[in-house]
Amino acid sequence: MNNRIASIVLLMSAFLCYASVTPAQTPSNVLTSEPPVLPMEIKFRYIPQYFEQSLEGDPRYERIEAIVDNGHCDVILLDKTTSREAFYSPSDREVDVQAANGADAHVTRIDFTASSTIDSYPLFLIHFHDQFGQEVTWQFVVGDMASHASPEVIPRTDSYGITLLYAPHRATGTAGTTLTIAEKQYQPQSTQSDDARAAFYATEMTVGQILPGTDLWKVESRPANGEQTARWNLTGAGGRQRNLELKQLSDSEAAIEQTDVNDPTAPQVVLDLQRVNDAYELRSLSFQSHDNRLWIFFGPALPLPANQADDRAGVTFTVAENEQANIASGELQVQRAVDTEHLLWRFDTPILARSITIETGVNVISSRGEQAKCVKDDCL
Repeated sequence: MNNRIASIVLLMSAFLCYASVTPAQTPSNVLTSEPPVLPMEIKFRYIPQYFEQSLEGDPRYERIEAIVDNGHCDVILLDKTTSREAFYSPSDREVDVQAANGADAHVTRIDFTASSTIDSYPLFLIHFHDQFGQEVTWQFVVGDMASHASPEVIPRTDSYGITLLYAPHRATGTAGTTLTIAEKQYQPQSTQSDDARAAFYATEMTVGQILPGTDLWKVESRPANGEQTARWNLTGAGGRQRNLELKQLSDSEAAIEQTDVNDPTAPQVVLDLQRVNDAYELRSLSFQSHDNRLWIFFGPALPLPANQADDRAGVTFTVAENEQANIASGELQVQRAVDTEHLLWRFDTPILARSITIETGVNVISSRGEQAKCVKDDCL
């Protein structure tokens, strides 16, 4: 009898100890199914100082941008002949990150100096050579700064998808702003009827981008049965490495943090998921960098790539940033096959994006040696 009582007490103690474990630590709740890989590539970056100028009449370039962080300057030139951006930086590591993401990236010396005019306006000088050996000199004189200028979010569409520039502090390039390429000078000249500026300077800006294209990710490791935490390690094209780690878990919900190992400027990314039959559906997605936050909300929840899934669905989306509740919205057409998913993004807002459709997708290769799949002859 004493042995039986002791056994009952021991069993009750074990039960109470088990019940006190939080959901994310409960072995029965460990996520062991396929990783919740996003069928989209979204960039979100904080930029302390940003410069932009449009070009008219140059045979090659359409736009120049400069990103300055603690005196370190990178330059982006939009090539109208290829519709691609060329990225220039003195940092080997930054160029490697951009190249891994598919950009045309080049290591070059960039001289950056800051001073002021005789009228005490900020004056910046940027000098470098492009990949064709042309000398580029950009003198930028900053006008009066406007806080919370309207619109605070500047949308832009091109072959890189849609870009959302959140610029709460912005100023125009005033008299004296001149770009010289191969000894030919260009002054800012606005040819647009909207509020976009031919040349502007911004501080504490963020750039959000929804990029077209299909990513290929291979699952290198996944949580094993009985592990107390859930973590997936992925590798992609160009040596990219991405980790997915469980942060919160219940019977019907999960929060997973996404980390891009190769990119030191990558934001904190959190996936808010609901669990349906050991698969995942994405309710919202958040990006945070320097106290700036970008959200994408889905309704109904967006199904994610899963083993043995083949269907179509329609999902609405809304994009918000900081205090701006709706900076973009529209509908997604979702097409899933096994471990593959494609999305067609159609926009209702902003108005300039209504004429474009962005296609994104992902193909997941299992670490168990499965081969890549094809959707409508799109094979990876």
